[in-house]
Amino acid sequence: MLINKMDNNKKQSRVLVNVLGIPLLLSAIYFGGIYFQCLIFIAIIMSTFELNAMCLKKNIQIQLLPIFLFYIYLFLTHLFESISVNIEILIFWSLLILSFEVFRKKVKPIENIAISILGMVWIGLFMNSIVSIRYIDTGWDISGGMYTLLMFLSVWICDSAAFIFGSKFGKTKILPNISPNKTWVGAVSGAISVFIFTIIVAFFIFFPNHGLDYYFPILTALILTLIFGVIGQIGDFVESMIKRQFGVKDSGTSLKGHGGFLDRMDSLMLAAPSFYLFLKYSLRDIIG
Repeated sequence: MLINKMDNNKKQSRVLVNVLGIPLLLSAIYFGGIYFQCLIFIAIIMSTFELNAMCLKKNIQIQLLPIFLFYIYLFLTHLFESISVNIEILIFWSLLILSFEVFRKKVKPIENIAISILGMVWIGLFMNSIVSIRYIDTGWDISGGMYTLLMFLSVWICDSAAFIFGSKFGKTKILPNISPNKTWVGAVSGAISVFIFTIIVAFFIFFPNHGLDYYFPILTALILTLIFGVIGQIGDFVESMIKRQFGVKDSGTSLKGHGGFLDRMDSLMLAAPSFYLFLKYSLRDIIG
């Protein structure tokens, strides 16, 4: 009886988060600008606190001050064209973290340094790619907002198909030591669903005047399937691997019924930077 009540409460919390969160995200994607940027950086900050909470379970103390200063710098790169993220900036912040650790006198300095830099890149830099995608301006009808919506929808479709088909038909596990519920049937179903979705988008939105030339729509759909249907799922495994290391089921409890922010953003944390690189180099003559 008590278990059923807890399950019902969890379902109600999940529905409430969906009812409030989905319109908020869609409106942020639509309006873009500082509104969308602030929403993503809230997710970045909350995800960092979740990583920190997991680390404390193993007596690992990451350097929040340098990490948050890096986030401020990332935030400002979208507001001022005169500053940007480059290899020199990453070197500077890595040196900063290494230098700070010398004077902290903590028990696990190597772990502190490693996970501080991991968090800075994996959470901050990779999730910042979502904002960079939204700010892309091609001058066409298809621009940053459309690309961002495509990214979120593709990841959602992949996750949903993988869960539905995997739970019903999946038997063979992919990496049971990392994520015991992920099956090959689920993973392949997710990738196929992304291909179907993206090939429709490619034919009717990206290349509506393709005529009999199917090469670019099909190639685009295959690349997007690799990004959202394969790399995105690897992102899920990466987060599961980290949680397994710290002995937790969910990264947090901020999103009632959905776990934490890391649990919701895990696929995007690898898919978004991959998609950004694809857009940057395929549209380099347009967006610079």
